[in-house]
Parts: sequence; C-alpha cells; structure tokens
Amino acid sequence: MRHGKWVAYAARALVVRFWDLAKKADSLDIVLILAGYILMHITFYLLLTRSRRLGSSFWLPLAILSSAILALLIALPIAMYLHIPIDPVALTEALPFLVCTVGFDKPLRLARAVFTHPHLTSPMPSGSTLSAPTVVNGTGQLKPAPKIITESLTLVYPPIIRDYILEIAVLVVGANSKVGGLREVCALAALILGVDCLLLCTYLAAILGVMIEVRRIKTVSQAMTRSRSSSVSSSSGKPSAMVRPAPLATPPTLRHKISSALLGEKGSSKQENPAARLKLLLIASFLTLHILNLITPLTPSRTTTHPTPPHVAGVNVRKVDITASGIRSVLQSLVDASSIPPPIYIRVLPPAYLLPARIGLLEGEHLTGRGSTGEWLESFMSSWTRLVGDPILSKWIVVVLAISISLNGYLLKGIALGVGVRAFGVVGRSGVVKGGVRFDEDEEVQQQPTAVVVTKLAPASPTRGPTSPAPAPSSVATFTLEDVDRKLKATKRLSSTSTKPSATQPLSPSDSDPSSSSSENEGPQEAKPDVVRSLEECVDIFENGPRPQSVALSMLNDEEVVLLAQHGKIAAYALEKVLGMDELERAVRIRRALISRASLTQTLETSDIPMANYDYSRVLGACCENVVGYIPIPLGIAGPLNVDGTLYPIPMATAEGTLVASTSRGCKALNAGGGVTTVVVQDAMTRGPAIDFPNIVMASEAKAWIASEEGYNAIKTAFESTSRFAKLKSLKTAMAGRTLFVRFATATGDAMGMNMISKGTEKGLEVMQKHFPEMVVLALSGNYCTDKKPAAINWIEGRGKSVVAEAVIPGKVVKTVLKTTVEALCNLNTKKNLVGSAMAGSIGGFNAHAANILTAMFLATGQDPAQNVESSNCMTLMEPVNKGEDLLMTITMPSIEVGTVGGGTVLAPQQGVLALLGMKGAHPTAPGQNAQALARLIAAAVMAGELSLLSALAAGHLIRAHMAHNRSQTNTPAPSLP
Repeated sequence: MRHGKWVAYAARALVVRFWDLAKKADSLDIVLILAGYILMHITFYLLLTRSRRLGSSFWLPLAILSSAILALLIALPIAMYLHIPIDPVALTEALPFLVCTVGFDKPLRLARAVFTHPHLTSPMPSGSTLSAPTVVNGTGQLKPAPKIITESLTLVYPPIIRDYILEIAVLVVGANSKVGGLREVCALAALILGVDCLLLCTYLAAILGVMIEVRRIKTVSQAMTRSRSSSVSSSSGKPSAMVRPAPLATPPTLRHKISSALLGEKGSSKQENPAARLKLLLIASFLTLHILNLITPLTPSRTTTHPTPPHVAGVNVRKVDITASGIRSVLQSLVDASSIPPPIYIRVLPPAYLLPARIGLLEGEHLTGRGSTGEWLESFMSSWTRLVGDPILSKWIVVVLAISISLNGYLLKGIALGVGVRAFGVVGRSGVVKGGVRFDEDEEVQQQPTAVVVTKLAPASPTRGPTSPAPAPSSVATFTLEDVDRKLKATKRLSSTSTKPSATQPLSPSDSDPSSSSSENEGPQEAKPDVVRSLEECVDIFENGPRPQSVALSMLNDEEVVLLAQHGKIAAYALEKVLGMDELERAVRIRRALISRASLTQTLETSDIPMANYDYSRVLGACCENVVGYIPIPLGIAGPLNVDGTLYPIPMATAEGTLVASTSRGCKALNAGGGVTTVVVQDAMTRGPAIDFPNIVMASEAKAWIASEEGYNAIKTAFESTSRFAKLKSLKTAMAGRTLFVRFATATGDAMGMNMISKGTEKGLEVMQKHFPEMVVLALSGNYCTDKKPAAINWIEGRGKSVVAEAVIPGKVVKTVLKTTVEALCNLNTKKNLVGSAMAGSIGGFNAHAANILTAMFLATGQDPAQNVESSNCMTLMEPVNKGEDLLMTITMPSIEVGTVGGGTVLAPQQGVLALLGMKGAHPTAPGQNAQALARLIAAAVMAGELSLLSALAAGHLIRAHMAHNRSQTNTPAPSLP
C-alpha cells in the first residue's frame, strides 16, 4: 500500500462495484446512462468547435467551462442550505443531465455577438450605434470594451433570458414531482441554471472584455508588421450582425409579442440555432418519462418486473407496532435469552393467505370434459393480467395503441382524400372543373372517353408550333387564406367579364393558332387566359406578398410579370434571380416577350428560336446573360481518324456543307498511310499586363529584377499560390518608353486557363509592387498576351498548346482516294499556302482553311469561338518522300487554346461530345492530359481537312462539290420583312 498499490486496489474495487451494480440494473437504464454520457461528450466537442469558429481554440472554451464549474460550486452550498438532499451516486448518474442542461449555448451566443461586433477592431464613427460599420479615416477611436459588452448583452440577452426562464420552469415542475432521485436532480439543475444566468453577465462578461482587449492588441501588432506600401485600402462590406430591423409602423400586440418570443418571428429569414429549443424539448421529455414511470434510471428503486398477484395484493396486510407493550416484552425476553448459550435463531416467515376454491364449478367442468380448456384459458388470462399490470409495460402498451390509432386514422384520411380528388376531378362539357377549389394557375387535366388529355397551358406561355411538345406540368405553390380570397375574387371577375374582349394581348396568341382551332373537334376547348390585373394589384402582390419574391411572383401570370417589368418594378436582366432557380425557363419566356414588344419588328416572341427543354442552370452566371433561347447548330461526325494509334471520331458543329464530308475523305487517306503522329512541344497560356513607371530608369530596373533569379522566384512563388494547377513556365518582358510589358506563360492543367492565369498575374504584380512601390498597373491585359487578336508573338512564342502533326500518305492512296498526284499537291501547297500567304503579308495564315475545321470543333466541344483567331495559326508543309512516290505532310499549330474544364464545357451537349471523345472534365491522374489530347485531335483533324481541300483544288473538284452540296435552292431563306 505504501508504494501506490492502493490506486490499483481502488480501481479494481471501483470496477467490481460498478459491474455488480450494472448486473442488478435494468438494461434500458444502462443504455440511457450511456447515451447521456455520449451526449455530454458531444456537448464538450461542440463547445470546442464553435469556439474555434469564433477565433479562440483555448481561452474561450476555458472561460465558459470555468463559468459552468463556478456555477456548480456556488449551487451546491445553496442546495445544502435549502435542505435539498444530494446523493453522490445519483449525482454521478445525473452528471450528463446537468451538463446537457447547461449546454454552453447561451455563453456561446453572447461570445458570438461580441466577436462579430462591427466595432470590435474597426474605428468608431461619430454617433455610432448598433448600425453596420462605415468607412472612416484612420483617426477614429475604438469603441471601449465595456460598451461593446453592453451592446452585445442588449442584443442577445432577451432570447437568452427567455430560454433560461423556460428551462428553469420545466425543471421546477420536475422538482415538485413525487419521483425520488429525479426531484433532487431537477432542483439542483434549476439552481445551477439560475447561478449560471447571473455569472453570464458578470464573470463571463468580464472575461470577454479582457479577450476583446487582447484581440485588439493582436490586430494592431499585425497591422504594424504589415507592409506600408499598399496605396489602396478597402474595408469589408460585410453587414453586421448587430443591425436591427427597422421598427414597424404599428406596434405589435401582446399576443404577437408572446408568440414571437416563444415561437420566433413568423416569416423571418434569420435562422435561429435550434439547440436551445431542442434542449428544452429533451428536458421536458426526460421529466415526462420519469413522472409517468416509463423509465427510472434516477429513482432509488424500481417496481418489480413480476408484481404481486392481484389476489394477494388485494388482502390488507396488518402492520405490527413493535413499541406496543406486549410485543416489547416478548422482544426484550428474546434479547435476554440470546445472551445465554446456545444462541437462539428466529426465522420469520411471511404470512400465507388461503382462498377457498370453487369445488362445485371445478367438478362440473371435470364431468363435462372441459376442465383442461378452462384451466388453459384461466392460466392465459392470469398471465396476461400480470403482464398488463406491470407499471412500465402498461404505459408503453397505451402509447403504442395511441400511435397505431393515429396512423390508421391518418391512412384512412389519406384514402378519403384520394377518393375525393378523383371525384372532384370530373370535367364538364364546358371544360371547367366541377367541385373543389381550383386556382387559375393550376393545370387542368380533362378526361374524355377517347382518352385524349388536354393540358391547360400557362396564360403567359409563348407561341409554340404544332409540333412542339407540351410543357411539363408545373408544381403547385402553397397559398394562404388571403391568397384563396384573392383568387376567388379574380375568378368571379373573370366569369363576369368573360363575354367582354380582353384589352391585354396575351403572350400566346392562341386565337390565331391553327392547331387550337383544329383541336376543337377533338376535345373540349381550353379555358381562356386569366384576366390581367391592374398594375396596382400586381405591385401590391409583388411587394407585400409572401416572401421570398419568387413565391409572390408565382401568384402572377406571365402577362402580369411583363407588366411589372415594363413599369420598372423588375429588371429584365434579373428575372432569373427574382423568379427563382425553379423558374428559369419562365424567365427566358418573359424576357423574350419584353424584348420582342420593345423591338421594331416584334417577331422574337413568335419566332422559331427554340427555348424549351434546355438546362439554363448551367448557363446562368457562367456562359451568357439576358438569355432568350439557344441556337442549335448541326453536329456532324467525320472520321474516324487514327491519331497516335487511337481511332477518334471528329465532332464538327457547322453550317457549311461539304466540310464534314471533305474532312472524312482526308481521314480516309491519312488512315491508309498509318494515321497521324502528333507531339505537344509547349503548353503555356499567357497574360501580358502593362505597367507604367515614373521614368525609364525605374522601368529598366524592374525589367532586370524580373529577369534575375530573385525576382523570378518571388513572382513564381506568389503566382503558383493561387492554384494547385497553375505552374509558371516563363516571364518575357519588353519596354516601350516608360511602360513595361510582362508576358506570363503558365501551364493551366485541363482548363483553358484565362481566369486562372489572371488571378496568378494579379498576385505576382502585388509582389512586384512591394519592390517597386511607384509602379502603376495600367491594365491586367496589355495586348502583349495576345488574346483574340492576330499577333506575331503568338506565332513565334506560342500560346496555349503548341502542336506539330505528321503523316505519310502513300502515292497509290493519293491517286485513288484524292484523285491527284504527289507532285501536284506539293507544287500547289508551295505556291498557295507559302508564297501566296507571304504575298498577302499573312501572320500565321500559311494554310488552306485551318480555321474551318478548328472552329467547327471549338463549337462542338464548348471552346471559346473568338479564340479561333490565334488558335487557327497554322503552317501546312508537303514534300515528296520515298523517291517521289509518297507524300509527307506536316501541320504546325503553335497556339491552340483549348480546355476540357470551365467555360462552355459545362453545358450538357458539349459535355456529351467530350464524353464521346473520352476527354470530359479533368484527367484523374495527369492534369492537363485531356486538354492536350483535344489539341492533338484538332491538329490531326486540320491535317485531314487541309489534305482534302488541297486535293480538290489540284483536281479541280472544289466548285463542283460546293454546287452539288452547298447551294440547295430549297433551303435558301426568304428575305425578312421590316
């Protein structure tokens, strides 16, 4: 024992004692105690994680824990003074209950309000209140820490006090119960919560004041160590959490205040932390289960599982008073006799009760041969009686029965509603649904004996051709009672004015649609469009209707939304935002109507530009704005073409006839010679900012610093910190007077990379400005890149993927497939692509029609079509080999700008084309390989197109092919009328 063995013995005794108690305890109680301890540790974990989000990983949780422990230490003597018995064993079992009751959510709420205060580290403007921070000069004073604590307490203390009062009230109910063990724990928990409420605004508030000063000191020290070279400073525009909403014009009633305090503000978008309400619900459920004796882990004893039989329990047990004179004398004599050996042992037996049996009845059952059945039935009923008599099982049986009855009632109600819907869904001859309440926006399904289903179109739907598919049924919105009244009034107005001509032209002129007139004989006529309400009614619904705005706009038809937009209530570019992500097609339809009615010809609304069945969610914020539809382009597949040993189809989106066929002929000739071999000699997207310096000396110093190892490494480190895919390859500089141009060349993975390299360039210029504070960045793009413009630097230095392709075409194939000779092709290529382009002063245009094939593949795969300017830089070279028998052909394209991630590649059709090629998205193991493979395929396809076109020119077949395939008179469009 002297060497610390008592610790092991104590631990062993504790384990043995715990095991003995666990064996005697009920399994449900053990599960509940274990769940309580798990929830207690989860509470501690949430305290640490939420404190870390507020910027404190140690001191804030330590302060909150110390406040809770201090509350417990203060509550214990108060409980002893109030004569509240505290059992250490019961306190150990109730420890999770006490921890979960405190919960730490209220101190965290106060800490969150303090650390998100708008003037925590920013200067205080004049007349500062609880409003959002404003931009002030550097001479402003910081708001004192006590003032911040006071304002934060003013903001968050009403809901905190409400939660404290509700939880203490529930615990007081438990303390007044007659359940042993639960009563003491609830009383102690109520005392702890009361003391914790006082410590929250005293002890914890003081600690938070110290933490405010410490955080300000850290902020000031960080600001002093920061570089002073930054000339432009901007303050955060994040709205403060301290901003209170503007008071309403009419004061709320007492009932509204009570409802808002208990249930929260109706329609408020602020999400309140449900932990406090969930904790209150758990406490109330815990007390209810104990008071109803459904679970009893905190009570000192439990009712036996098998209670005394009813006939025994019904007998009155006579209590014996051992202080009576007769009994006292007998007990005293026994005590005196026990001192004389041998000792006397007394065994007290419990009283036995005998009940007379009904002998006559048993004899009658035995004589009739039904005794065994009666005994079995009586035994079964007795067992069931004992089972139902259990105080716990009986209550759970009642609970299960109540749940079963509720579920059956719910199912029967659902069946009845289903029958009612089918009954009310009958359509009369006039096409009006009989029975039930139907709104004007709801779609009506008309049932006819011929099983023809007629769907009621939305009143503001655009004109669709006879072959257009019917739109998918829209979801039914939720309406309030006021909405129902307004809809019924509108229906009455519609019925009273149905014979009058409508003054508002609907979006869909169904009266002039031949398909609508032809459908009159096939089924009932569709209901007429809704009457457009006045501007004042529409504005009232839009501004005062249910929130968000998309719900209010769902109560208006398309014509009414057009009316609001025409009067400036809704911006045409913001239709997707106000209508919601579920109504993107409706936003496009309404915008078409707005633009069409404001144009000269007013034909867009009824034009053949398609609009339906398109995923506009991929377009929004990524590809296009002010969307009114989409333009389908025919997609053809040339090839396949053998590129580096793999056969690829060549997708081409084009409206030029013979292009796909000509490329396919070139693929056939290239495949006969073994296919195309390609190499990527460079992969570097570029961006060239323009930087101004005060004089040329400083500009030359900056140029030399960039060329030095120190400068290059500094810029490279900053550049590559913006993306894990951006890898700076080189920096090229050039001076023009006191302006310095820097060309950043970067590998960008599978993305085309303009946005990626722009971010990196900005970061690199920030590092450069620290060394040259007087420099001024004129433009992030100074046309030294060069993007979307013809430039010799792209032709010489390359931009994007620089690809060279090579192929050998046998002379026999040249004669049989291409219908020409090797000598004629080589001569034509030299005189046309080389000499002719040089005579024209071309830059990168030493080819026949590389832009044709490249642009068609750009459109098909989601690339930027404007970048065909530099991407089409190509040099086609041909020379005879193998003693003039065969043709060697090479293609050099130094600036193919493609990617398989971002941009137009997010659109579903373009993603489908990339998936066809096996190049969709980023490469899983080698970033950039998919984009390089696409550039290789484009170069090989350009070779096929070049070979076929030059062969047609050499053989004189070009004009005949275009006259046959590209000049069809039946497809020539008629002239448009103004």
